[in-house]
Amino acid sequence: MSNGVQKGKDNALAVQQWIAERDATGDYGEYERRGIINRSALFDELGIPRSSMGSNNKIRQMIEAADVRWFGEKEADIKAQKAARERSEKRVASTNAEVSKLMDQIVKLKAENAQLKRENEKYAAMKAVLLETGYQPR
Repeated sequence: MSNGVQKGKDNALAVQQWIAERDATGDYGEYERRGIINRSALFDELGIPRSSMGSNNKIRQMIEAADVRWFGEKEADIKAQKAARERSEKRVASTNAEVSKLMDQIVKLKAENAQLKRENEKYAAMKAVLLETGYQPR
């Protein structure tokens, strides 16, 4: 029985041989899915677990290198990432502006609240005098 390290080496060798076969036959286009190698088809064909891509850096590097070599870096992916970044930056700027406005409003409301409390104290004192004496002070 082989241990995990040996299985990892065997799986990496199988992927390396698979890539070499695709290079030799030129049929890698059959394995394309969204501009990259169809991982499910690859791992099913080789009979190795899909998790080996996450746990074995050598396998991941070989597959990613083959993706770039066979299918190239997709311009649309780069543009989509740039557009997503710009949308995110605009959303952050908008959120920051809203937060700033809300903070200003909170400061104004606190000042108004303090003013109303002072006025309330004045009227509470007037009420106390009125109840005690029956006359409203001027």
